[in-house]
Amino acid sequence: MSAVKAPTELLAEINKGDFKGNHVEAQEKNPLPSAEAIQEEKQHQEHMGSITGFRRTSLKRTQSQEKGCLPTQDVINQEKTEAELRDRIGNFNKEQLKHTTTTEKTVLPSPGDIQHEKVETELRERIGSFHKEDLHHTETTVKIVLPSSDDIQHEKVETELRERIGSFHMEDLHHTETTVKNVLPSSDDIGQEKQEAELKKSISDFNKDSLNKTSTQEKNPLPATDAIEAEKKENEFRSSIEGFPKEQLKPTETAEKIVLPTKEDIEAAKAGK
Repeated sequence: MSAVKAPTELLAEINKGDFKGNHVEAQEKNPLPSAEAIQEEKQHQEHMGSITGFRRTSLKRTQSQEKGCLPTQDVINQEKTEAELRDRIGNFNKEQLKHTTTTEKTVLPSPGDIQHEKVETELRERIGSFHKEDLHHTETTVKIVLPSSDDIQHEKVETELRERIGSFHMEDLHHTETTVKNVLPSSDDIGQEKQEAELKKSISDFNKDSLNKTSTQEKNPLPATDAIEAEKKENEFRSSIEGFPKEQLKPTETAEKIVLPTKEDIEAAKAGK
């Protein structure tokens, strides 16, 4: 009986009758997945099916080209220098420049250039005032170069050879008989040729009617009954989830129940005091 006794403060609050309970908001829990989750699952399954059924042979061979190479430190420093230079040029104030006068300087030729020009001028004048009558008449002597001993010997040999060919008599030739040699094929060559001839003849004279008729049996491995039943249940479950109308759900109100002690419990507690 001592374990069933309530505290004195609780009994006092119960006797007063002004018990105050805290209000709790009910949160509706929907275990069904949302339309976005169903659509995402569909896309995932289609993607996995396309990956498993993908053929590598349909891919085209391509050459990899490396793009977007990072610049080196020198390029970065050069770009920074150019950017700073452009900023300085763009922000340059022309009023800071000092006015200067232009002085025209005429470069005089050196003594060597003057001497060279004088020589060229004199040479042109002498060529322009030259008279052909001042030339002396000379006689041209034609020199005949004699052949060497090797050239003479070579020419002699060619001359003798031509004379011998021109004075040659066909009657000096001996009569000979020509023998025609016909190489006969070996027994292996004859046997191979016979086999080829018989094979060609059998192919050309082949009768298609002698072929035996056969029936083609198409084998289509069907899935097992367990797999079909599992797939049916899965499809029905998915269709029930996709076609579930939320309007059929009834709104419910949460009622907070506070169990108060009965009169017997109160009297028993008072008697226990």
